[in-house]
Amino acid sequence: MRKQFLIPLLLLVASTSVLANVTSHTFFSVRPVFQSAFPEKITMFRNSRAKVGDDSWMGAMQAVVFGGRSTNSKKLARFFLPFGKDTLVFAENGAPAAGGLVFPNVDPHFRDVAAEFFNIQTTGDNFQSTVAFRPRQTYVGGGFDWIQYFGWGCDPCDKRWWFEVSFPVVNVRNEVKLTESIQSQGTALNASVNTSVIEAFAGLKPFFSPNAGVAGIVTGSPILFGKIDGRKSKTGVADVEIKLGYDWACEECYHAYSYIGVVVPTGNKPKGEFVFEPIVGNNHHVGVMWGGAFGFELWRGCDGSKSICWELETNSRYLFRNTQTRSFDLINKEWSRYQLIFVSQADAQAAAATEGINEFTRRVRVKPRFSFDFNSGLVFTTGCGFEGELGYNFWARQGEKVTLRDPFPTTIALSSLLPVAAPGAINRAITIREEFDGADVSLAANAAQRYTNNRIQEQDIDFGSAAHPCALSHTVYGSLGFNWDCMCWPVFVGVGGSYEFASCNTALERWMVWGKLGVSI
Repeated sequence: MRKQFLIPLLLLVASTSVLANVTSHTFFSVRPVFQSAFPEKITMFRNSRAKVGDDSWMGAMQAVVFGGRSTNSKKLARFFLPFGKDTLVFAENGAPAAGGLVFPNVDPHFRDVAAEFFNIQTTGDNFQSTVAFRPRQTYVGGGFDWIQYFGWGCDPCDKRWWFEVSFPVVNVRNEVKLTESIQSQGTALNASVNTSVIEAFAGLKPFFSPNAGVAGIVTGSPILFGKIDGRKSKTGVADVEIKLGYDWACEECYHAYSYIGVVVPTGNKPKGEFVFEPIVGNNHHVGVMWGGAFGFELWRGCDGSKSICWELETNSRYLFRNTQTRSFDLINKEWSRYQLIFVSQADAQAAAATEGINEFTRRVRVKPRFSFDFNSGLVFTTGCGFEGELGYNFWARQGEKVTLRDPFPTTIALSSLLPVAAPGAINRAITIREEFDGADVSLAANAAQRYTNNRIQEQDIDFGSAAHPCALSHTVYGSLGFNWDCMCWPVFVGVGGSYEFASCNTALERWMVWGKLGVSI
């Protein structure tokens, strides 16, 4: 028992270190709600509520209604966007930079993304727009929890074994709101060319043939993954938790218990079609968990009607590997998933480029590994049934490990920005915002050898961009409620609220409110 409670102290010390913000990641794994040791679940509903007397069935149930919203959308936007920014400048090569100057190849400090990659082509080569990204999550739901002691034929104080089943039903609504300000519109080369970045992100990049004698990009296919297209929502039963526990102490002024359990996945898996897609649960991972709690009375009034108790609870879990669909970048090339590629040498020589994200989104094996939660609260009770609690929650999770399920194709190469001049040119150095002079590799001569030397290989993949990094967060909370213990079946009602915050952008910052109703049977 002592070793178990040393873990929270070590993690609290570790949390004082500063974690770095991350950029250009493709998937955000949100901490699910209504799990063991979370405030919305445990306030006013600890194991002692199920042990109420000789004539009871030694059980208790609660229903919780909750809802909340994420905050600090700029911080969250930097998780998905390149270069640590929450607002990006999309521009063609001829767009005017600050001071009205025109660069044949735009200064990379001025342009964040080459607009041509999003099928934006104008006759003056001078399109420019600024796009602000503001991701936000809103969620509502209900949680259900049942604790039952067993050990028939024993005195209530001797019934120390118990089991618990709990699960939430949640509606998650995610949105990456885009606000575009176009500084230079230009005239599109072709009617099927997009004229706004928002339109392009919705996946509307249709095939078109460039006008005779006019340079353009032949995409050949729409964006199938990594799209941003309005609000997306998902409703379902999140992970079901099943526990078996044992009370080590059950005295008037202190109590302690521990448990083991399993996490049964009932939510959905990431599909990669949309950025910041809504997920219910833990990305459909099976898991095991273990934990425990300790409570101690710190103070009791002279008349015995008022008391303050310290409640401590921990929960650890390990989630096992499964297969999901995720997108990824190339090493040292942020947002390279949105660049153009050739899927074969024949396509390169025919100047038939396609969307990189359609090939850089694949089935991968995801291993979430270990997470830990620690909750500490001060509970004030009175003889008339009032109960109030103030507390703090600490949560930490290992970074995911992502690997390909199947071998990566050996025939893919990065396209030059303007590949229509046959034979098409490849460019291993090109990035989402820069096409370096002299870096194009023509396939006019020694095509097979040149293409082979510049192919993308599996070791070029940045698997970290597809994996959610390690994360930790802090939550402060408070709750108020009232108990009617004098009834045949004691009943309680309560309300509460919490705010979760973090030092870096790998954990979602958000607020939550809840109301609950419970009964001992």
